[in-house]
Amino acid sequence: MKYETFEAEFVKQNKQLRLIVGVAIFLMVMILFFIVTDKKYFVLKNSKLINDKPLLTWACEESFQSIANGKPEKELIDELILNELKKSPFKVNSDEVLSVLTLKENLCRIIVKGEGKVRSFIVSFKSSSNFAFYYKLTEINETELNQSEFNLTKDTK
Repeated sequence: MKYETFEAEFVKQNKQLRLIVGVAIFLMVMILFFIVTDKKYFVLKNSKLINDKPLLTWACEESFQSIANGKPEKELIDELILNELKKSPFKVNSDEVLSVLTLKENLCRIIVKGEGKVRSFIVSFKSSSNFAFYYKLTEINETELNQSEFNLTKDTK
């Protein structure tokens, strides 16, 4: 084998190797990009953690209690509600939280006891499709408390 033919073969294989390495690096960069930018929780989508929404009940209780105590949490409450609370405060005496229940996708019911009264509130939340654990309180409505719900709260405490 002559030096010229060896050199020509070496250069040809080197170009092929560069092309293969370049394509492999490009594919790895593309895969990494898609992994980093993909916000879908395909691993958790059917998980019990997502379906039960334990963070929603926590956010419900914490946001309601912060409003009732007069110190609203900015991270848990929507900006419109915070502005409204500055204009007119929300006054509810809640000495004890009897129950917090998740009702639907972004709704929960909180039952509180204060000043000898038991009161029930439906709390609405805003959530994000990009982040499964993002909740901000958007609305509070007082509702009637059924006797069956009241008995349910006695059984849980």
